[in-house]
Amino acid sequence: MANPLRVTHVVLSLDFGGLERIVLDLVRGGQKIGQAVSVVCLERPGTLAPQVEALGSQVACVHKRPGVRLGTTGQLKGVLRKLRPDVVHTHQIGTLFYAGPAARAMGVPLVVHTEHGKHYAVRRRTRWLGWLAGRHVARYFCVSRDIAEEVQTFRVVPCRKVFVVPNGIEPARFQQPGDPGALRQELGIPPQAPVAGTIGRLSEIKRQDLLIRAFARVRVSLPDAHLLLVGDGPLLGELRALAGALGLGSSVHFAGYQAQPERYLHVMDGFALTSRSEGMPLVVLEAWAAGVPVIASRVGGLPELVGDGEAGLLFPAGDVAALAAGLETLLRDKDLGRQLGEAGARRVESRFTIRQTVLEYQRHYLELLAGKEAVA
Repeated sequence: MANPLRVTHVVLSLDFGGLERIVLDLVRGGQKIGQAVSVVCLERPGTLAPQVEALGSQVACVHKRPGVRLGTTGQLKGVLRKLRPDVVHTHQIGTLFYAGPAARAMGVPLVVHTEHGKHYAVRRRTRWLGWLAGRHVARYFCVSRDIAEEVQTFRVVPCRKVFVVPNGIEPARFQQPGDPGALRQELGIPPQAPVAGTIGRLSEIKRQDLLIRAFARVRVSLPDAHLLLVGDGPLLGELRALAGALGLGSSVHFAGYQAQPERYLHVMDGFALTSRSEGMPLVVLEAWAAGVPVIASRVGGLPELVGDGEAGLLFPAGDVAALAAGLETLLRDKDLGRQLGEAGARRVESRFTIRQTVLEYQRHYLELLAGKEAVA
């Protein structure tokens, strides 16, 4: 194209989380291939907004209050009038509900959407919202086949509009170990102690309570093992209390929110993701890029991503005994852990880089803008 492709991503906020981090990476990656990228936040800018602005991209916010606010569409029209995007790319169905009509009303040439999780099986209201909002998109991207199957099952949009585009990361960011020895010392973890860990928001859906209960079992046979949880959230106090009640004392470490959580991956001998629901989590890719073996619950897109025994281990969601057995295997069998970590790193390099994700989205944008199929 003679001029830079103007792409506006629309999110609820840029608070720290997997979806928000992928949008930040889409801004960074889009700029590298010549896009002029901006971000619109519906509710609040969030903690990652300054990083987007530091890249030279504009962040706008309409400060939508809780609940259905039909006036939000009008506010978005004003924002889009100023930004004049070629593409509006929404993330989360609530953003499409408002931004889709606003973009169409303002004559934006292309509206696309990415679904990052599964929402439609539980609530009829969410399905109705999806059907209503989905009328405004030319393509409805899903980050895993598992999510795409749900979208197609509930006929949220016509099947011809549904495409899978996996998330990606910048592997080099996670391959620099820094000084894990100094970090262990700072945390109070002995140099040779085996460490299981996780990174993520401390919330019910992530089920870190399962990880703590499983670790208590691991400690029976591996009394020198330690557990590291990186992240903050509403369950911090409850999880601390659980660790204390199980007598885990100084063997469980809560590192809290970290602006650079990737540094902590190099302290871990095994990474656990215990969520009861997931789409296509970046944190697994990040652990792999750092060479850390993964054990994850068999939910959502994780079986598709991990492949049991191929690049990590899987356990039935909620099964404390199976999780404990898998953790102990990773902490005891260093050769297996190294093999799984290396297999994961190769998988990231071959299939899950942010450059691949950005180029795939760009291909779809240009194909639609060139008029190779109907926009709506």
